[in-house]
Amino acid sequence: MNSSKKYLVSFFDNLKNIKPIENIDIHELFISIKNGKWKSDIEKCQIDVSRKKELPCFTPTGIFKQRNSQGIENYSGIICLDIDHIENPEKLKNLCKSIPWVWVAFITPSGKGLKVFAQTTPELTQFQILEAKIARAFFDETGQLRDEKCKDLARLQFVSFDPDIYYNQNPEIFK
Repeated sequence: MNSSKKYLVSFFDNLKNIKPIENIDIHELFISIKNGKWKSDIEKCQIDVSRKKELPCFTPTGIFKQRNSQGIENYSGIICLDIDHIENPEKLKNLCKSIPWVWVAFITPSGKGLKVFAQTTPELTQFQILEAKIARAFFDETGQLRDEKCKDLARLQFVSFDPDIYYNQNPEIFK
């Protein structure tokens, strides 16, 4: 997994923290998800889903001084869809490989969902419009709806463990 463009995102200790502990390149996060940095934590979450609140998390939409829409300092143009309650997340992840604008897809900490990332134009004023269009396009391609609660600018995404993370080296920019 390598990419010429660096996308910095804010990284948080857990769900409770509203201030990031650091800003890191999202590619490093994807590599850590693939390589199992949080594997034992994820395995615990799959046994007891309430432990998910203790996992590290990040804001794929960019860098935040604090976790709310007004706290954004640098918008990345990355949009993440959260697809929950999937019977076969591996099958859906494989379907993502046929969608040219899907950049990254990995299985969620519960093992029953999928995170789907797309790159867009980094214009903050377009975030809501593009997020809705991406959600609709994903539904049209797969028949799967994104979680309606997980569409705001400052939404946290939990780290996970997926040794078979899908990573498109040359995705189309969603416009």
